[in-house]
Amino acid sequence: MMPIVAPGSGLAPVAAAREDTDPSTSAQVEQPERGGRSDATSEEASKSPSSREASSERAQQLQDQQILRQLSARDSEVRQHEMAHQAAGGGHTGAVSYTFQRGPDGRMYAVGGEVSIDTSAVSGDPRATLEKAETIIRAAMAPAEPSSQDHRVAASARAMAAEARAELARMEEDERTEAAESDDMESDQSAETESASSVDKSGSSVNDADSRAFSSATGPQPLNAVQQQLVDTGVYTSLYPSGSLVNLQA
Repeated sequence: MMPIVAPGSGLAPVAAAREDTDPSTSAQVEQPERGGRSDATSEEASKSPSSREASSERAQQLQDQQILRQLSARDSEVRQHEMAHQAAGGGHTGAVSYTFQRGPDGRMYAVGGEVSIDTSAVSGDPRATLEKAETIIRAAMAPAEPSSQDHRVAASARAMAAEARAELARMEEDERTEAAESDDMESDQSAETESASSVDKSGSSVNDADSRAFSSATGPQPLNAVQQQLVDTGVYTSLYPSGSLVNLQA
């Protein structure tokens, strides 16, 4: 798991403590030597601490307001940054983790954050690994201003995607080779089948010729002289009525 984080804003933690003014530390006012200036000097001395305190309060208020504006802007920036990571990462990102700072108003403001993301490859499935790597890249670069850590995560995912593409190319090449070998085997089998069919037809022709020759050789044979004389005198007819089996071979 690698974190994808919000970029730093350069805003250092600022203490919101107010600076107290101790009247006892004020400069001593010399008493005038002449009685004519005594009342004016005394009045000025009595107003000086109050005026300085009011001025200090006003300066502190202005400083607090500036800090609050900075913290509020930073809080919004951090939250948007991390939500962009999480939305683009889908199921590969974890929960958002924030770093907070307390403001002069007592509220907590997010000044940093990170989202964990799973950058491991999918074992045995380069296509799924490629899809995951592309999702990680989108998640890392989703914010308007990616941090240096975001760029490192994206670079790692690009390397993983390159390895997955190379593995897919090897698999596709193996599939093409297997398909070509399968086609060659089918062609050889088809040729063997055609050759066997031709042999069968040739053998059938030879057998037909042999059968005709055998029929011709074993057909009715001419009667010899004695058999013909028996037929002529009617002996065969009396001995062997019509329908009887007669062996004509001598």
